[in-house]
Amino acid sequence: MNLFSVGTKVFAVLLLFFANFSLTSGQDDSIYLIKSGTRIHLRMDSEISSKVASAGDTFTATAVDPLLVRNSIMLPSGTVFEGRVISVSGASTGGKGGQIELLFETIRLDNGQERKIDGVLVNDLKAESSKTVNMVSILGGTAIGLVFGTITGGDNGSLIGAAVGAGAGTGVALLRKGKNVRIKTGEEFDIELRKDVVLPVRDY
Repeated sequence: MNLFSVGTKVFAVLLLFFANFSLTSGQDDSIYLIKSGTRIHLRMDSEISSKVASAGDTFTATAVDPLLVRNSIMLPSGTVFEGRVISVSGASTGGKGGQIELLFETIRLDNGQERKIDGVLVNDLKAESSKTVNMVSILGGTAIGLVFGTITGGDNGSLIGAAVGAGAGTGVALLRKGKNVRIKTGEEFDIELRKDVVLPVRDY
């Protein structure tokens, strides 16, 4: 085996090694890869509310700003995102607020292609329960009953009035309905990707 043949084989091995290294590096840092943890700013196309939504309902939202990776546009503004309602509970008596869990599942690209994604809201859609308001109702009812009882019946009247007032306040609190949550048409919000998304090569 002559030196030329040996040199050719060594060069071929080195070339293969560097080509594989470059390909691997390009894939890990590809501008066509949107990495997990990326946040995207969207605008809701039509209102969704815990008052009327049901699990399984679908909806769309559009990108407000272009998504840039190393100064290259990966997703232009106006890109459509499709989502689905995973679970929902409306507001109920006792001051319990409504809540909705949403999942963003698909990106519709401007070239007609689609990509599956796993995106969630950065801020959960959950209304706080009206515990403070309920307590105020109970305490307020107790105070009013106490005053009324004192006027009408002395010490025993005060105790009876306080009990009646507290009961009335509790009744009001139990009947009080919590607030529903919603994302209004045109409202803007952020989602976060929980998995990497590989996009097709763009022409520009």
